[in-house]
Amino acid sequence: MSELHDLHAQLLQMLNELEELTAQPAPDEAELASLRYRLTRTSSARRKHVDLICSELKPTLAGSDAAALDALHDSNTAAMTASSEHISTWSLREVVKNWPGYCQASQALRRSMRAQIEAEKAALYSHLQDGS
Repeated sequence: MSELHDLHAQLLQMLNELEELTAQPAPDEAELASLRYRLTRTSSARRKHVDLICSELKPTLAGSDAAALDALHDSNTAAMTASSEHISTWSLREVVKNWPGYCQASQALRRSMRAQIEAEKAALYSHLQDGS
């Protein structure tokens, strides 16, 4: 399985874990902090890997395939910005103060992250070899 496949699988598992955590009536601060840290690191690694793949593939593609990579790169950048804004807005202190608000914001970001992963799969998986 490729590195991108692995990163996607890890992220989807962590998003499921976050969904379970946010279904609780109150935050488990230690578990939430650990999970958010792992999500941030893995998501950053995925973004870097996607950018690398796009850079490597773009010269080999034409037309709509090249345009799809440009769109993917743009959505990747927008997702990074949204994630950074979410993290800065929802410090652990803010999460504890407004757990229901965080749960709602987290749900929206999880939905966005899942959509980004699906877009990456659609645009890139057919071009990947086992080691990519």
